[in-house]
Amino acid sequence: AIAAVRVRVPLRAHFISLSSFNMKVQYHTSGTCSRLIDIDFDPETHIVNGVSFEGGCNGNLQGIGRLVAGMKVEDVIERLKGIHCGNKHTSCPDQLACALEQMCMD
Repeated sequence: AIAAVRVRVPLRAHFISLSSFNMKVQYHTSGTCSRLIDIDFDPETHIVNGVSFEGGCNGNLQGIGRLVAGMKVEDVIERLKGIHCGNKHTSCPDQLACALEQMCMD
């Protein structure tokens, strides 16, 4: 049986599904070439199961997705938050960190 879980979803994110082990969210980015981030993580262990980006630099973003898979959410945020892309004040990795921060807020 699936237990009821209270989930706070950020304004730019859409809650997709929740199973007994995974939460899937789509996050609409701002200020980057990528438009959307699909995030799959375990809300109990805070482990990222998978990340994929829509738009942006395909090879680099696939690499980021593979690198963060299996990492704790807090570690991903610590490593990626504040990264800038060119003269922009954000980046795709920074947007992923922002999405994870907002998803984990209580």
